[in-house]
Amino acid sequence: MDTKYEAQTPVLTTTRRKQRGFLRIIPWIIMTVLAFGTTLSFAAPYITFNPDVSRIPLNPATPWQFTILAIHGITAGLALLIGPFQFLNRLRTRYPAIHRVIGRIYMISVLIGSLAAFYSAAVSLDGFVAQVGFIFVAILWLYSIVQAYKAIRRGNILLHRVWMIRNYALTFAAVILRIWLYAGITYLVITHQLHGPATLTPAYASSVWVSWTVTLVFAEWFINQRLFHSFSRKSIQ
Repeated sequence: MDTKYEAQTPVLTTTRRKQRGFLRIIPWIIMTVLAFGTTLSFAAPYITFNPDVSRIPLNPATPWQFTILAIHGITAGLALLIGPFQFLNRLRTRYPAIHRVIGRIYMISVLIGSLAAFYSAAVSLDGFVAQVGFIFVAILWLYSIVQAYKAIRRGNILLHRVWMIRNYALTFAAVILRIWLYAGITYLVITHQLHGPATLTPAYASSVWVSWTVTLVFAEWFINQRLFHSFSRKSIQ
């Protein structure tokens, strides 16, 4: 009886590991699908550099606003699109060269995208509250990618991963912003409270702040509960 149980134990352990691995990848799949959907829906149209595709009102006093906004949309969309693949353990371990190439593309995209975002926010007509929110996230987006770059240049892999998680959380804020905004706009439409452009509603202003604060809070939870715990367990072993 004991011999039979011992023979089955490795099989059960392997099965449980596969089940855990599948459950862990589900959040990654959801994140990737949302990133792809947002990129194709909102960032892709800016490739045409046609001002008619702008989803926010343009400031007539700044003729370069749409061009800078388009640059932000394209680079931010690219970062949003390729970011999830940097979190795949197999890609990092089996194909480190590909991981580094994608990482460089991601960093350059965020660098350009954050500077473009800062300019776009500074000249936007979205209202003071939304402007400040966008400026804050642009600064944090740039700061976190610089810190991630400094960490990897020093060879501090753990710190690099921490800053990259924070940075992609800010990148993913584009997804949360639209989910929150659409929910808010839907509520305003149903209750007949939508008067004027959506960018001037409380739903829009709140979506700017909620998007990156929520993702950063989740990122800090993930860093403390998953990343540090994983590294601690490996060091003990």
